[in-house]
Amino acid sequence: MRLVKVLALFVVTLAIAPRDAAAAGPLQRYALVVGANSGGAGRPTLQYAISDAERFARVMVDLGGVLPANEIVLRQPKLRELVDALDTLTRRVTDAKRAGGGAGRTEVVLYYSGHADELGLLLGDDRYSYRTLRDRLDQIPADVRIAVLDACSSGAFTRVKGGKARPPFLVDESADMRGHAFLTSSSETEAAQESDRIHASYFTHYLVSGFRGAADTSGDGKVTLNEAYQFAFNETLGRTVDTKGGAQHPSYDINMSGTGDVVMTDVRQTTSTLVLGEELEGRFFVRTAAQELVVELYKPRGRKVELAIEPGDYEVRVEREKGSFVTKTAVGDGARVIVDGRQFGPAALEPTQRRGSDDARFAVAGRNRLEMRVGSWHKDNNGATVTGGVIGLDAFGGIGYTRYVREDLAVTMSLDSFGVDSGSSVGPNGIGSGIVGGWAIPIGIRWNPLGGDHRRQSLKPFLAFGVGPVVGSSQGSFVGKTISTGIVTRSTLGGQFGGGFDVHVARSVSLGVTVDYNVMQDFSTPVGLRDNFNGLQVAIGIGWLFGRGQ
Repeated sequence: MRLVKVLALFVVTLAIAPRDAAAAGPLQRYALVVGANSGGAGRPTLQYAISDAERFARVMVDLGGVLPANEIVLRQPKLRELVDALDTLTRRVTDAKRAGGGAGRTEVVLYYSGHADELGLLLGDDRYSYRTLRDRLDQIPADVRIAVLDACSSGAFTRVKGGKARPPFLVDESADMRGHAFLTSSSETEAAQESDRIHASYFTHYLVSGFRGAADTSGDGKVTLNEAYQFAFNETLGRTVDTKGGAQHPSYDINMSGTGDVVMTDVRQTTSTLVLGEELEGRFFVRTAAQELVVELYKPRGRKVELAIEPGDYEVRVEREKGSFVTKTAVGDGARVIVDGRQFGPAALEPTQRRGSDDARFAVAGRNRLEMRVGSWHKDNNGATVTGGVIGLDAFGGIGYTRYVREDLAVTMSLDSFGVDSGSSVGPNGIGSGIVGGWAIPIGIRWNPLGGDHRRQSLKPFLAFGVGPVVGSSQGSFVGKTISTGIVTRSTLGGQFGGGFDVHVARSVSLGVTVDYNVMQDFSTPVGLRDNFNGLQVAIGIGWLFGRGQ
């Protein structure tokens, strides 16, 4: 089962003395948001860890009470950068507490999206242990600490004791909560998944959707911890049952005391609201004009849902058993736009797929390819005058084998046959009549310098290098540096370097173009009238790929 992503949400806080609303002072929330697609050598590159982090950061500013000046966002940081950011966060909270003279409340949100294992977070080839992270959070002098880990195997983090959280913009007399709440996106024995359909990890996608109002089942404009978790649990489980990774069961460990519930976001903090009317029913997808999926939820009939979104143009799509329907609407700054059933028209069904069925159809790691190639091995005519036939025949053909050891690295071996001259000529190198050609067996490597996820890229450029024996052969009569008649065969060591690209038109078929320069040692004696076959080689090929791959 491919390692992709696990989400763990855990909330940690110090004991908080109960206080009433009148006694509460100003509240400040700080956020450190980290996204890292790379988890080091041997681990697949995640596609949406950084974008997940950016979405989380945006919803914390929009609805979570975090001022932009109080937020730090790291994209693919090194371990040292994470440590420095935690130090910066500690200094800011310390300064805020000192400036406030102990009055009011300070809160810290730490979010991490990326790779992890049972021991800690993985930043490239470095690991930041869960115990170290727990101890580091304890050193931050905030009243409330919130940690959200969206990472592989981060369910192990829930074994660390923690506490609870409250939003900084709320002073609720009933919410004098103490304790901790640990939430994970899967059990410790399950793999978690990210989706190409939603361009995010499942749990983060539904958590953010819930924060924006999809989880507000009470309709009071506030999304509580319990509402957000229940929404993310149900949606994640329901949408992963039929995936290749299998059903994903979020879990939790909650130990809280007090009255009320922990409020995570307040959708009334936004200036723009999209309202799905009570009569609407079905699975809704809300996308921006750029087709970014902002919110996804199933809405039952009889419940009004208010979604806190940014101003802009949106496409609202609803899927039901009898078909798919769509409408478009503009939501202005400060506007509250209501969508009802009369606005929807029929739409083509949205193309969907199970994760793993076709999302990496161009993956080649662990696979093999046989390729037929034809083209030109270019040699000039050495200034000779052709008196019959062709000098500089340039014909080339070959069979190649490729073994893909990684998505970006392959080992190659080829058997190439070529014709150089055919006919009679007179020139500075002598007089000759006959056929000159040969064959070569270069063994080499190909490296794909293109960034991104190669598994999803049909175009695969490469740089290539190879070395191996070159055998030249002539048949005929040649008078030059030496005199030869009949069949003469000579061998030497040659190499080639160049590049090209392959286009994978299907999982088992590829088309390719290569441009190489051949260079070799001179033959001990000329083959025909040539000391070597140095020159440019251009070829096109068609390949057959086989093997299941990694």
